[in-house]
Formats: sequence, structure tokens, C-alpha cells
Amino acid sequence: MENTEINNETPEIKDPKAVLDALDRAKSDAKKFREEKEQLEIEFNNQMTLLGQYTGQLLKEKTVQGIQKMGIANPDRLLKYIQMDKLKFGEDFDVVGLEDQVSAIKSDFPELFDPKLLVAGKADSADAVIVNAQLSVSDKQARMLLGK
Repeated sequence: MENTEINNETPEIKDPKAVLDALDRAKSDAKKFREEKEQLEIEFNNQMTLLGQYTGQLLKEKTVQGIQKMGIANPDRLLKYIQMDKLKFGEDFDVVGLEDQVSAIKSDFPELFDPKLLVAGKADSADAVIVNAQLSVSDKQARMLLGK
């Protein structure tokens, strides 16, 4: 640009075409940088989404491995009761908070960990049925019609 004089009044522009050209260049540069910024933000958000998916998969795998290390036979059954959003990675990618949740689940659902308790609920269910009950004539006819 050319030199401009500054008075107490408005400055006089000696070369208005050069000023307008510089303004157009500044506008086009600003638009280009804004478009590049928007594209980089989209790429960044996509990468963060992908990172979140991988982190979730890794956390699930490490949780299953941690459950298996605790000696629990069916980690998939227990995984339904684990609150994954309360787990996080510690140093060396170990799962922090898993032991607390498993101990809480052990107190709430002991039948998941002790097979005797799991079977015990079903083992005596036949006691409620009367085996030597006298059938009425109607019951006998109904059984004959049903083929029993």
C-alpha cells in the first residue's frame, strides 16, 4: 500500500484499488482458513469417535480378562451386571474399579458364584407337586382325551 497521511480528519487513501485488492485477498484467506478449520474439526471428531469405540472394546476385553483372573467361570454372565461407565484404565491398562463392583455383585447375587445356590432353588421344586393324588372322574376323562 501507499503511504497515507493521518490528520485529525479522515485519512486520504492514495491507491483505493490496492486497498480493495488487499481486502479481497484477506477475505479469501479467511474463508480458506475457516474451511480448513471446519474440515479439521470434522476429522478430529471422527477420530475421537473411533478412539472411543476402540477404548470401549479394549475396556470390555480387559474387564473379561480381569474377571477370568479372579477365577470366575462365566465372565459373560457377570458382564451384564458390570457398570462399564464406572470403570476406567489405570497405569499399564489395568481396569480400575472392577474388584469393587465384583464384590458388590457377589453380595447381591451369590448364586452367580456358587453353583450349589444356583441349583438349590430348582432342586426341591418337585416337592410341591403331590404325586399320589387321587384324580377325580373328570380329571381322568380329561387325561384320556389329552392322551396322558
